[in-house]
Amino acid sequence: MGLTEEKTAKISRRESYRQADTSYKNWLSSLDLQKLDNILWPLYIAFICLNFLDIYTTSLALGNSLVFQERNILAARLFAMNFQGFVLALLVKFAPTFPLFYAVFVGDSKSHGGYQIRLIKVSAIAALIVGDAFYVWVVLFNNIPTLVSGFTGYIQN
Repeated sequence: MGLTEEKTAKISRRESYRQADTSYKNWLSSLDLQKLDNILWPLYIAFICLNFLDIYTTSLALGNSLVFQERNILAARLFAMNFQGFVLALLVKFAPTFPLFYAVFVGDSKSHGGYQIRLIKVSAIAALIVGDAFYVWVVLFNNIPTLVSGFTGYIQN
């Protein structure tokens, strides 16, 4: 490949990246902020509730079962520290809600309609979908069956 062919290839690659970037920015700019907010609210509230349910069911299982063992190493060490550890576990557990709170409530105060705010909101929607799916799995398929088996063993004794 000659020198001019390499330059032409670099220019065409650069141009294709610029076109992709422009089309991506145009797509983001075309999204309605109100619709994004309408999607974000339920996802954010579900995320907070599922986090709370995870902590609540874990603390119930720890308190009512001698055989329950927390699988999360960090959480197990924090729960072993009694009340101080529980408070610290709450802070660690709810730490992701703070940046997500910003993403839910960020607004376009100058009404520029920029793609940056839409980018933040679309990213938050993706993160919340993944986070909600994870905590649904943790609460429904991990914590609740452990609680049910612990309570049935407790009732039988």
